[in-house]
Amino acid sequence: MKLNKRVLLVFVVCLLVLSSCKRTNQDTETVILTDTPDLSYPAPLHTDSQMSGYPPVVKEPTLEVAYPAPIITDTPPMEGSVFMELIAEFTLDQPARLEWCTDQTCISVIGYDYLKVLSYPDFNELFSYETGENELLLDISPDGKTYAITNNNEDLLISNWELATENVIPTGTFFMGAEFSPDGSNIMVTSMDEWGALIFDIDTGAQMVKLTGFETAAPVYDVRFGQSNDYATWISRATIQVSEISTNQLFPAIYHQDFIIGFDLNADGTVLATSAAEAVDDEFLPTVFLYDFKSGELMHKFTTAKAVYGIQFSPDNSKLALSLGNSISLYDIETQQIANQFMSETEAISQVLFSPDGTILVSSGEGLHLKFFKLNE
Repeated sequence: MKLNKRVLLVFVVCLLVLSSCKRTNQDTETVILTDTPDLSYPAPLHTDSQMSGYPPVVKEPTLEVAYPAPIITDTPPMEGSVFMELIAEFTLDQPARLEWCTDQTCISVIGYDYLKVLSYPDFNELFSYETGENELLLDISPDGKTYAITNNNEDLLISNWELATENVIPTGTFFMGAEFSPDGSNIMVTSMDEWGALIFDIDTGAQMVKLTGFETAAPVYDVRFGQSNDYATWISRATIQVSEISTNQLFPAIYHQDFIIGFDLNADGTVLATSAAEAVDDEFLPTVFLYDFKSGELMHKFTTAKAVYGIQFSPDNSKLALSLGNSISLYDIETQQIANQFMSETEAISQVLFSPDGTILVSSGEGLHLKFFKLNE
């Protein structure tokens, strides 16, 4: 009998233990992991920068001030369109940047290690040059006749292929690039010894101007002429600043949220156009900005479907040509309207260039095709 009571007691205890346990076989909720959207904007490809075509200068960083993001605006499409007629096409051997000759009778093709001057519109080769060992091709003058190279990054060798003349200019600084002025009379080098640029007369070799004062937190910088001899544009990643060459006066620095991938300063020195990404509702969108560079005031901005690498003002300052992926658009400065004009199905466009008279637009891109369009308004 005692045994039966013990068995009964054990049985009751077991029931109590089991009844106090939580169920472990309930349905389990399945959590589906989703990808976190990448809100970063891709670092831009280093193109000619409308940009330099040569390696930028690296310096030690200084502090950079954050720039408040202005309110974004949409740009309405133009009513009707400016017709672009494809009138010529030419294929390059390798990537290069382009420069129209000032009289519009030729076009210069500047590659990493070669230079060609082609007649226009028949594309006959007028001159070609391939760099030798330790030579760096720097630039060619706007008339397409004088080119600059260096073999030690300290001296400029200025050669005129038509006159068969050469001139050596000791710069007194270590540089990585040089650019001819818009009128071809001077050449500017970007110093690696200090934050500065030196401008020399190409005939006498005399130093005309020394530009200083630009500083940036980014360790990479470049300085370029505008479309006139009056202004120089300093650029470093997300910062851009214009200086007056004759007085070495720096206008206000203009800051962007991401790398500046294209820029141009119009011929009359009133408007600076830049291309960079900007954050809108936690998304980086490609954007074109128009500034009064003397005051630093944002005049207008508009988003684009794709990043704009090629950007240039027309000679009369009325239009802005833009390359958006594989398409070309013209932006009207006065009406603040944009219209798509041409789309290529095969290649991304990296450079757009107005002819000196503003009637022809040439484009080049990853497909190595030069395409010439007549603008019929």
